Amino acid sequence: MKKFYSLLLLTLFGILSSYAQTVDETFVKPIPYKSAKVAVIKELPDGKILLGGDIGFYKDKTVKNLIRLNADYSLDETFVFNGDLKFKIKDVKFQSNGNIIVLTTSGNSGYADYFMLYQLDSNGGIIKEVSTIFNATSIAVQGDDKILVTGGEIGYYSFTSCYLHRYNSDFSLDETFNNDLAFNASTNTVVVSNDGIFVSGLFSSVDGISKNSIVKLKFDGTIDDTFDVGIGAKGRTFSMTLQNNDKLVIGGNFKPSTDLVSNANMIRLNTDGSIDNSFSCEYYSYENSTVIIKDTYIYISAGINNGVEFTFYIIRLNSDGSLDASFSPGKLNETSYDFTMGIVGDKILYNNSENTGNKYGVSVCDLSGSLLESSELKASRFGSFQIGDYLDGKLVVSGDFIKVNDVETFGIALMDESGTVDKSFVLPKYLGEIRQFQIVDDNTIFVSTINKLLKLNSKGEVLKDFDFKTDTQLINMYQFKVLNDGKILASDSGTFCKLNADGTVELTFNFNPIENFWTTAVKFELQDDKIICGVMYTTFNSDHLYKLLRFNLDGSIDETFNINGSGPDYSIEKIKVLDTGEIIVAGGFKIFNGISDANQVVKLSKDGEMDLPFNENQKASPIGYSTDHGYVKLEQGGAVLYITEVDGKVTALNLDGTFVNNFEMPAGIDQVTDIIALDEETALVTSKSKAKSVGDLDNYIFAIGTPSNSQSFIVKINVGKPSGSLSVGPTLEQLSSSIQLYPVPVSSQMNLSFSNLISPTKISIYSMNGAELYSAKIQSADRTEVDMSKFSSGTYIVKLYTTSGETIKKVVKK
Repeated sequence: MKKFYSLLLLTLFGILSSYAQTVDETFVKPIPYKSAKVAVIKELPDGKILLGGDIGFYKDKTVKNLIRLNADYSLDETFVFNGDLKFKIKDVKFQSNGNIIVLTTSGNSGYADYFMLYQLDSNGGIIKEVSTIFNATSIAVQGDDKILVTGGEIGYYSFTSCYLHRYNSDFSLDETFNNDLAFNASTNTVVVSNDGIFVSGLFSSVDGISKNSIVKLKFDGTIDDTFDVGIGAKGRTFSMTLQNNDKLVIGGNFKPSTDLVSNANMIRLNTDGSIDNSFSCEYYSYENSTVIIKDTYIYISAGINNGVEFTFYIIRLNSDGSLDASFSPGKLNETSYDFTMGIVGDKILYNNSENTGNKYGVSVCDLSGSLLESSELKASRFGSFQIGDYLDGKLVVSGDFIKVNDVETFGIALMDESGTVDKSFVLPKYLGEIRQFQIVDDNTIFVSTINKLLKLNSKGEVLKDFDFKTDTQLINMYQFKVLNDGKILASDSGTFCKLNADGTVELTFNFNPIENFWTTAVKFELQDDKIICGVMYTTFNSDHLYKLLRFNLDGSIDETFNINGSGPDYSIEKIKVLDTGEIIVAGGFKIFNGISDANQVVKLSKDGEMDLPFNENQKASPIGYSTDHGYVKLEQGGAVLYITEVDGKVTALNLDGTFVNNFEMPAGIDQVTDIIALDEETALVTSKSKAKSVGDLDNYIFAIGTPSNSQSFIVKINVGKPSGSLSVGPTLEQLSSSIQLYPVPVSSQMNLSFSNLISPTKISIYSMNGAELYSAKIQSADRTEVDMSKFSSGTYIVKLYTTSGETIKKVVKK
C-alpha cells in the first residue's frame, strides 16, 4: 500500500523531522472507502452503461470519475477518460456521431477554473475542451449537434447576469445564436424541445422582460412569447423534465398563474405554459433529482410519510400523476436530495441506496420495482475517518466508509497497533450515521447513531440483550456514557436520564432541573462517581440560564461543588475531567465568573474553584486561527492537553495553561477531527480506554482527520517524552514564535512580520509534494508581502531563512 503522504514533507530537505512532531512509520495507515457519488447513469446504444460522478475506484481498479461498464457490470477497460481528477462529472449528453459531451465541476462556484466542458470520442478520448463556462449548471445537445450551456453566478468576477451560450460541434461559439441573453438570477436547467429551447431557474426577467422561472426561446435565442408560466416558482427551486409531446413536468414549488396558493407538489405545464389540469400529483421531487419519463410512466424519488417515519422511495406515477400501485417502491437513503437513475434495457439503475440496497450505492430493480442482483456494481471513492478510541492494543474508528483496506464494514472498524484491520469485526449493514461509541471491554462496544443506541459484541454483531427506546423519552441520542456497573447515562436536546443494563429507564434517577426552567442542552462527563454537567436552562419566554453543576448518580445536585461565581455567560460545549480530578471546560462563553476568557477555555479545581493562573497563562497567545472557537475534542496526554477545533487545528497546552510552543503537527496532518492520546501507565486510574506507554519512553498520539482535497488519515505521532519535552531545539522554537504569517487563511496576499530578534534573508514556498513554487530574497524585515492570488486553494509549506537559522511554517490558501 502506498505510504500515506510519502511521509509528506518529512523528507523535505531533511528538516521537518527536527522541527515538528514526527509520524511513526511502523503504523501502516489504513485507507477508508465509501460508495461513489454517481450523478450520471446512461444506457449506450450497444447496451453498455456509462457511469459518471465522483468515482475514484471500480472494484480494484483506479478510475477517473467517468467509466463504461459491460452489460454484466464488469469494467470496460477500453474506455479511458483522462480529464482532470479534481473535476467531478455533473452531466453527460450525446451527439449523433457517438461523441460524448461531458460537463464537469468541482462543486465550487467561486473559482472560474473549476468548470470544464469536454467533447469525447466514444472511447473516452478528449477531442475538445472549453473552460470558459463559469458555474455551468446544465447542458443540452440540439438535433444538429450544437451544444447549449447555461450557468453563471451574479456578483462573481464580472458577472452581472447569468448566461445561456451555444457552441458549434467543434466547440467554437455559435455566432448565429443570441449568446448575450441576460438572466437576472441563476439558471438551473436547459432542455431542447421539438420547436424551441426551455431554460429554468430562479430568475424573474430575461433581457429585462418579465419571465418568471421558465422561459422558452426560439432556436436563434430570441424569446418565444407564446409561452408564459405566470408567477412561476417565485424564487423557489424545482426540477424540469420534458415529455415527448413537449409538455413540461415540474418537480414542485410552482404556483398556478390563477391561484396564489403555493403548490409544493409535482405539476405539468402545457405547451403554452399554463397548468395542465389533467395532471394531479400528491408527491414532489427535489431540484437536483432525476425524473425519467418512459412510455406512459413517470419515475421519481419522493419523500413519503408512512405513518411511522418520513422516508424516501423510488416510485412510479401514471401519466395523470397518480401513484402506480403495481410498482414496488424502493427504499432510499435517509436523505435523498440528489437522486439519479437511468433505465438500461428492462432495468432501472439508481443511486442513493447504499444504506438500503447495494452498499456501493448503485442498486438495480426491474421496471416493476422488484430488486435485482447488484453486488457486482462496486464504484467507490475515498471515505473518511472521524473519531476513535483505544483499548488494550486495539484502535476502534468510525467515519463515513463502507470499507477499510479490503475489509467491508459499515462506518466502524477495528485495527491493531500496527494499523492492520481486524477482519473478524464487521458491521455488515447500515445502522445509521455513527456519532459516538464507547469500548466497554474486549467483548462489548456501545455505538450511537442519531436516534439509536446499540450494543455490539467483538464481531460487530448487535446484541439482543439491550433494547434502547423501549420506554425512554429520548428523541435523539446526543451523548451517552456507560458506567462501571453497566448502567448508562444518556442525553438528547432536552432530556437527561439513566438506563439500566438492558436499555430500560431507571426510574429512581431524578435529574433535578431548576424550578420554572426546563433543560434544553446537557453536556456531561464523569468525575469518579459524580457527573459534571454543563446545562442550558430555558424559560417559556426564551430566557436562557447557563450553569456548570455537579450531580450525584441518582440525579440530585451535589451541593459540595461550588464554582464561587456566576459561571459561564454562554453555552458549555466540551468538558474534560483530568486524571487529577480537575476539570477543563470549553464552549461559547467569553466570560466565566465575571472574568474575560478570550480562548473560551477554563480550568477548575475538582470541586469547582476557578484556576486563575491557568486563565492568565492563556493570554500569552490565542488558540487557533479564530476568536470564536468551536472545540470538538479535549484530550489529556500526560502533562499536556490537546485541544482540537472545528477547523482541524490542534493546540497543545501544559496543564498550567502555558502553551507548548514547540508543538506543531507534522506537515499535511491538518483538518484533524480527533486526537487519542497514549498516556503514561501511571495515568491509568480513571479510564480503562487509556492506552499504555512506559514512563521514560516517547509518548504517542493517534490523529484522525481529512485534509482538504485529500485522503483521510489515521497516523500515529511521536510527541516526545512524558516530561513534556518534545525533542525540539530552543532555537527553532524561538524562530517560529518570532515569525508571523497572516491572514489565515490567505485569500490573495500573504503578509509576514518579524520580531527584532531575527534578520530574515529569504523565503521559499513549496507544494505538499515538495515542488518549489516561489522563492525570493527578503528586502525588508519590517514587513514582507507575497502575492498568492494565483495559487490554487490548499495547504503550502513556507520555508524561511534567517541569520539565526531556518524554520518551516504551513499556510492555507483559500
